[in-house]
Amino acid sequence: MNGTADAQRRVPDKFAITIRAALVAMFALAAGAATAAEFTPSTPAPMKFAVHDREGGLHQGEEFRARVTLVHFWATWCLPCREELPALKSLQDDMRGDRVRVVAISIDRLGWPAIDRTVEALDVRDLNVFHDIDRQAAKVLAVDALPTTIIMDAEGREVARLRGQGDWREPALRRAILSHVAQ
Repeated sequence: MNGTADAQRRVPDKFAITIRAALVAMFALAAGAATAAEFTPSTPAPMKFAVHDREGGLHQGEEFRARVTLVHFWATWCLPCREELPALKSLQDDMRGDRVRVVAISIDRLGWPAIDRTVEALDVRDLNVFHDIDRQAAKVLAVDALPTTIIMDAEGREVARLRGQGDWREPALRRAILSHVAQ
């Protein structure tokens, strides 16, 4: 009888060990997934694109040269995009003196009414917002995920890219942006 009781006690122990191992593995994966987003360097290439302002005016990518520009693609229906717009506005305010600008380009098919509602609701009216009406700019720049942020250097070239949401308060991300100002 002692042998049977011992065997019964060992079964829960094996089960508990398996559960603990699974939990440790899950936490390890979650910790890896939670690491800060980073810009991926790009081979410097001219950024030739066009977007529209609220009044319908056409703006070429070359117009955003002369300072480092974060070209940020987003949409009103993209939750991570909406979450980071206020942080991008803060980044723009904080880095204005460092010769960094933020250009937020919406790819919304519903146009300015949807864009303006979102900008108003998120209180980011001071962001430089443009509209990629037919998504041609996104296509030309190979934007395949939202949000996507591209660093354009002062010569109008793509030098780095971030696919997905960034934590714009993160010092490492800000240093990566500022590293292109000095070049």
